[in-house]
Amino acid sequence: MSVLEMYRDFRRQFPELTQAADARHIMIWDSVEDDTAFSWFESLASTVNDQMGVQKQGSDLAAVFHYFERKLQGNDDEVKHCIDVSFVENLFWQVKSKPAATIWANLPRPMQQLYISFHGRPPTFE
Repeated sequence: MSVLEMYRDFRRQFPELTQAADARHIMIWDSVEDDTAFSWFESLASTVNDQMGVQKQGSDLAAVFHYFERKLQGNDDEVKHCIDVSFVENLFWQVKSKPAATIWANLPRPMQQLYISFHGRPPTFE
């Protein structure tokens, strides 16, 4: 699976979250196009961060994280790099401590490892 295929597949499986990520992406890039698929996952991470702070989360974040965990198990290095750089590295940005701690505890281990590899530690919890 390529990044473009993952992008299209994610969009089919998570239409509500995709719509919110599209709106955020358009604010930065002016449009949502296939050629911005890699950077779109950064917009998705920002949207997921917003969801982390909502008591009743509109999308099932566990399902989203499980989706990416499965993709990390694949053989495509480009897909793994995209998940790492565009998605995981951008998670937990400006998320309050209590929801972040709960989400972190349920984040799949491979994604935790990617996060720690980049940031040097888990998100800070007060």
